[in-house]
Amino acid sequence: MNINLQSKRALYLTIIISFAFITSIIYAKDRGIKFSDPDKKTSDTLAAQTQTKKHQLKYALMSNHNDLNSLLLNISEKDFSLPAGILLNDGTTWRYKSEFDQAKLIGMASVVLTIDAIGYSRLKELWYDWPTTKFHSINFSDDFEKYKWMDKYGHFLHAYFASGLFSKGYRWAGMSGENSILYGSLSGWLWMLQIEIADGFFEQWGFSWGDLIANTVGAGFSALQQIYPETLGGIQPKISYHISDALKERKYNNGAKSIIDDYEGMTFWLGVNAYHYMPENIQKNYPEWLKPFGLAIGHSAKGIANSPQGGEREIFIGLDYDLRKLPLGDESSLIRFLKNELNIIRLPLPAVKITPHGVWYGLYF
Repeated sequence: MNINLQSKRALYLTIIISFAFITSIIYAKDRGIKFSDPDKKTSDTLAAQTQTKKHQLKYALMSNHNDLNSLLLNISEKDFSLPAGILLNDGTTWRYKSEFDQAKLIGMASVVLTIDAIGYSRLKELWYDWPTTKFHSINFSDDFEKYKWMDKYGHFLHAYFASGLFSKGYRWAGMSGENSILYGSLSGWLWMLQIEIADGFFEQWGFSWGDLIANTVGAGFSALQQIYPETLGGIQPKISYHISDALKERKYNNGAKSIIDDYEGMTFWLGVNAYHYMPENIQKNYPEWLKPFGLAIGHSAKGIANSPQGGEREIFIGLDYDLRKLPLGDESSLIRFLKNELNIIRLPLPAVKITPHGVWYGLYF
């Protein structure tokens, strides 16, 4: 394995970042988690379990039931101080204890393995037909000078999205809220790690410590956002895409044939929902139709297809629309989930583009 000095430094940085976000998760468990959704609801099924025990106790006291002592022993203080679960704005239930549904767990594992197999088959057609060699890493500095960091933004977003999706999947299968964050983030990180390891055996590429750092930051941000929803819940990494001229004209020097590698067609965004951070007295009187609107800062690059170390950056400032704040279908867990997942796409909205050649404004996707 060829690991130069810069790669070793990158490895140390990756370890530090990984340790930081895992420590934050564990620390947050001791502090407890506050939910930012003002419309949070107790899961009907789980609430019924708590209510049933209250009715059982009331019945026993009124009727001098012979099993009163045994019933009292089976009812803990927690049955009255906390609901068994809370319905989150992403459509999943936050449980205080894991209650796994074996069928759901098997179903989730089957979906993950199927997607992984299909994804590998697709990547084999697009990427993995290059000559292989022994496992090696690529130069850290050269790696970070490529594509104006567009590939790193992509790794961050992919790890962020995968980690959040794993966390929701674990909660859907019955895992406790705290554990779903930890295992979801680790699963998302490992999901991306398999790609980095595969890259390490190809002559054309190599294991990228820069990609690993981006993956770690993405998985870590997903975890911290779930732990601190009041502070980070109004921030949303996003992507928009239109097929670039570089892909149409096959200008990529790495032989890119798919939108997966079309960095010139991608724009990565960081959206901020204004309503989320407003004081409560303003939120109460804020118009419903305005709640989803916010601002987003975007980044893209041009001229990187045939010159990965060259090209120029493009910076965007524009409106954003947070689908999670859309007052539609909140009674359905499925619609809540879909709004949460689709929110990773930045919708076509007005934006200002700043480039070395001047300023442009208009509708942009």
